[in-house]
Amino acid sequence: MRFGFRHIAIMLLLVMFCITARSQGISFYNDYLDNVWVFDNGNTKQIDHLPPKECGAGNKSLVYIDNSGGLKIYHNRFLHNASTFVSNYLITDNLISFTMNTQLKVFDDGNLLTLCASADEYWASDDVVVWFDDMQHMLMGYWNGKKYTLDDVLSSGKPSNVYVGKNIAAYVDVNGFLNAFYVGEIEQIIYNKNLGGIALGRDIIAFVDASTGTFEAYYRKDFISLEDFAPTSFKCGDGFVAYVDASSYLKVFENFETRTISFDEPDFYEVTDGIMVFGVQNYFKAYVDGKVYTLESFIPDKYVINNKSVAYLDQMGNLRYFDGTKTETISYEKVTDFDLTGDAVRYTFGVKSECIYYKGRTYKND
Repeated sequence: MRFGFRHIAIMLLLVMFCITARSQGISFYNDYLDNVWVFDNGNTKQIDHLPPKECGAGNKSLVYIDNSGGLKIYHNRFLHNASTFVSNYLITDNLISFTMNTQLKVFDDGNLLTLCASADEYWASDDVVVWFDDMQHMLMGYWNGKKYTLDDVLSSGKPSNVYVGKNIAAYVDVNGFLNAFYVGEIEQIIYNKNLGGIALGRDIIAFVDASTGTFEAYYRKDFISLEDFAPTSFKCGDGFVAYVDASSYLKVFENFETRTISFDEPDFYEVTDGIMVFGVQNYFKAYVDGKVYTLESFIPDKYVINNKSVAYLDQMGNLRYFDGTKTETISYEKVTDFDLTGDAVRYTFGVKSECIYYKGRTYKND
């Protein structure tokens, strides 16, 4: 395989992603008066004196609808009044996309940008936004601060199929071909009628070629043949695809290599960001950065995964946390609910008691 300029460019982007994707500690909690407090890498401060209507967080930002219906975004220690109202909004790790009636906007690293005056449909992920411009009848894309024209759909009236991964998108053009939109470039993938299945992650599109029955990947601008036979299922994460092959083996393709994770068919497997959790013979396991970790000898009833972490309740009801390398118990309270934003675990117990566990410390809302 040649290692040319475009491979160097992709590697530089991957290095930048690794730098910016380090441990993130953005979360929130409510005090006993239902006021909203932001948790920012170990620091807390009150950001609103009235209970919000909705609240959520990505890796970099806290987003909420305030008591009057306005959209507010806390990012990089500053509270942005993004809009007095929203029709809908979508929180991802890096981008916040929302519409005001038909107007489409995106909040990207502190910058609020108007993408389109009239967007009937849009699809958004961590680094990519794709939308249909109703006025121009164009399928458009946004990546890294720039807008791109993807396809002229004037003749068809509407785009057909659109898929988004973390930093990559795929769409079917007016000629019936599936194209990839990746790092600001467009590349033809396959004739859509031959598409037997598709999944997108970060830097990867995995798909089945129904005309040959093979399993293929578009990975960091290279086309890779993964299997001669279609898998029974497949799911994409950050730079990898996990799949159950025709022999029921659980496999992972990552860094241009394929390895077998389990020769036993998994009871289940789930992929999010940089982690895969799966169950084999009642063992709860995780795959992170090329390594397999056995977390428990049972399958938790509830767990949440994000980045490279897992939070779950053990058989005694204790809250456990796997940070990508090790597992520990972080609470012996009777936890009523928990979630994971960035690498911060937020959990509730008792009467309006909330805690956030982050980097070995527990922060309380009292």
